[in-house]
Amino acid sequence: MVNKKKEELVFNPNAKTQYIGILISGHLYIEKNLPCGKVVPIFFKKSGEVFGEVALFSSTQTYPCNITAKRPSEIILISKENILKLLLSDILVMNNFLQLIANKALFLNLKTELLSYSSIQQKICYSLLNEFDAKENEIITLPFSKKTWAESLNVSRPSLYRELKSLENYNLLKCIDNNKIGIINAEGLANLIMSE
Repeated sequence: MVNKKKEELVFNPNAKTQYIGILISGHLYIEKNLPCGKVVPIFFKKSGEVFGEVALFSSTQTYPCNITAKRPSEIILISKENILKLLLSDILVMNNFLQLIANKALFLNLKTELLSYSSIQQKICYSLLNEFDAKENEIITLPFSKKTWAESLNVSRPSLYRELKSLENYNLLKCIDNNKIGIINAEGLANLIMSE
C-alpha cells in the first residue's frame, strides 16, 4: 500500500514501468504533457479503478503520462510478475483484465472520434452521449471541473461555456451547476453531431 498526498506524482514519463496500480481511495488524474507545454487530461480515476496496465504490458519502458493524486490517495502497486501469476491462476480475473484493456482501447477510439469533430457543439454533444452515456431527462455529473472538460475536448473554457449556453438556448440541455448537466433532448444532441 502506498499513500500519496494531493498533487503528488504516482507515475511519470521518466519512471520505469514496473507496476500497475489499484486506487483504493482518493482520485487520480492521468495527463499527457505535450512538447508545446500544454497538458491534456486523458483519464480520471476514482476508487476501485486500475491504472498503468497498458504501459506495463506494452513494449514501452516508461509510463507515457503523468499520474497525479488530485486528493490524498491510497494505492496498491502490483508487479508484472505478480499480475501474470494471478492471471494464470484465475480465469475470471484474466477475463476481467482483458475486458479492462479492451474497454480502454474502446475509450481511446471514442476520444479519437471526438477530437475529429470540428465544431465545439459537436464535441460537447459527442462527449455527453458517448463518454458520459447521457440519456433523455437524465442529470449528468461531470467527474471533474468544466475547465478540465474543456481541456479534454481541446477547446478553451470560455468557448465551452458559450457553446453550453447556446445548447441551453436550443433547449437541448440545462446547466444545473458547475458540474451537473441535465439532458433535455438526447435525440437533438445526436442530430447536432451529424448536422455539421
